Amino acid sequence: MKSYQQFFAELKRRKVFKVAAIYGTVAFVFLQVADLLGQGLRLPESFLPFVTAVVLLGFPVALVFAWVFEVTPGGVQRTEEASADEIEQIVALPGSKRWPAGIAALVGLATLLAGAWWVGTRTGPAPGEAARASGVRFAYADLADDPRPSLAVLPFEDMSPEGDQEYFSDGITEEILNVLAKLSDLRVAARTSAFAFKDRQMDMRAVGDSLGVGYLIEGSVRKAGNELRITAQLIDAETGSHLWSETYDRTLDNVFQIQSEIAEAIAQALQLPLGIENRSDLVTPTEDVEAYDLYLAGRARMRERGLESISEAVRLFEAAIARDSAWAPAWASLAEASEIRLWYVGDRSGPELDEMTTGLDEAERAARRALELDPGSAVARVALGHVLRDRHEWEAADSMYREALAIDPDYAEAHQGYSELLVATGRTADAVRSAARAAALDPAPIRMNMLGWVLYADDRESEAIQAFERGISLDPDFDLESLRGNLGMLHSDAGRYDEAYDVWASIPGARQQLDEFWSERTAMLRQGEFSAFPDSVRQYLQPEALIRLGETDRAARRMSNPPNPRWISHAYRVWHPIFDSIRDHPAMREFLADRGLEGVTVQRTPPAERELPAVLRRDTPEAAP
Repeated sequence: MKSYQQFFAELKRRKVFKVAAIYGTVAFVFLQVADLLGQGLRLPESFLPFVTAVVLLGFPVALVFAWVFEVTPGGVQRTEEASADEIEQIVALPGSKRWPAGIAALVGLATLLAGAWWVGTRTGPAPGEAARASGVRFAYADLADDPRPSLAVLPFEDMSPEGDQEYFSDGITEEILNVLAKLSDLRVAARTSAFAFKDRQMDMRAVGDSLGVGYLIEGSVRKAGNELRITAQLIDAETGSHLWSETYDRTLDNVFQIQSEIAEAIAQALQLPLGIENRSDLVTPTEDVEAYDLYLAGRARMRERGLESISEAVRLFEAAIARDSAWAPAWASLAEASEIRLWYVGDRSGPELDEMTTGLDEAERAARRALELDPGSAVARVALGHVLRDRHEWEAADSMYREALAIDPDYAEAHQGYSELLVATGRTADAVRSAARAAALDPAPIRMNMLGWVLYADDRESEAIQAFERGISLDPDFDLESLRGNLGMLHSDAGRYDEAYDVWASIPGARQQLDEFWSERTAMLRQGEFSAFPDSVRQYLQPEALIRLGETDRAARRMSNPPNPRWISHAYRVWHPIFDSIRDHPAMREFLADRGLEGVTVQRTPPAERELPAVLRRDTPEAAP
């Protein structure tokens, strides 16, 4: 029986060690290339695990092949048995001659396993995967049922010497809010609602009641060069009394440590467990303070909305990434801004198809990079869900939203994005539940707008009007014109043209434009005859108007042939009740099939199961002065 030395000598002679070393190294490089191809070609998520499995299974096959065969000038042949003294000669070699081949083989094996492990970290279950497998733990639709203590972070005041650091103080506010939101035993009011109280002098008890929270955090930020002072205090919203306060004098390099310390202090004051094994999990820091400053400036611009602001936010996030390309929050925000920007490009029909495709590709790349760096990012998942939804990749988008909600059930933007997907695919009953959750968590105008939209799609007109009117009461500065636009559309669809006019005319600058044609146009509509309209007007009639005129064939063809055939907004409209009469038209069936909705029918809430969303049962909150 050969000794182990003779066996290893035989492995060396048959070049098995050499094959192992080369195979492992080449396989590692191959897996990197496969990953890049998978992202670039948007191949299924199963592509990379499949390639990895093939590579791993190929390793023992390659070793057996190396043992049995050898490559000769005459081609591949079976390896001949060793001569009597050939093995002994190899055994007799000094260690410096024998060991390098074995070490190279071990390095090759380690490289192969490292590549497989790397793939596992990229494609394995993300945090919250187990929760998703057993069903998403949604947030409470009625916050009165939520037993957790609740808190809102009010915008911190800019106390900098020049008063020019508002974007920084607002950004710190948002960052502290995000850190506190990671405490699962605490409900934190969404940023949109909390920021509505910026620069408002109100009694803290009234603010807490309006936001539906038991505690408030307020504070200030003073930034001078690299010096930073952050003051924070915790207030009992029921009594207005101060429970905790602290001032942090640090350098800018310590800004993330301050955020963690504030979260720990709040948890201690409220006698809550952190619920996080590692304190470092509370924040995702960058070591480049300039990148952080660019990031906060980008977040500030993104909050302003509008094409110019969103485009500037994209540039700021790109600049932050140029300084720290391994910081996940900057990539996630770039993905958000890149997708949101598309809603402000072009006319109401959306951007041109090429521009939309390019924008979505850019947003997807940023979102996937964020997930590479931080697999537990709910923000990146929602951004990727938006991209997949806009492309009409419904099932993939559905999975992405549900993953985000498994990670953070209190993330209002995830609930809203999911409701947008649901209403676009005809699941209006489920859309109402998701939109109601978003509005309960964040009773802001943009949430009320979406709630009104899905309630209308669910054939619940009176409730939709309540949602739109609640949103309008929260938007006295007309920051969200679509609130009034959608409410006016609802009245117009129902033939209530006077009510529609009153709502639309309340939009700044709209009355003069309406007065140029409104009386004449509505008079024609009230006649109910398509022939009453001159040719110059007929071509501009919306599908809804054509339906009211009895021109269902024209309405179906016009609805099915929008200026931009794949833009997502058209899929939102198709499930509104006014289109029920034309949805079976051949043109409409083709319209739905083009969006991956062939055979889909609207799924509305049965009348007996309808209940007014809890957020609409609350008293109308005080509007901003």
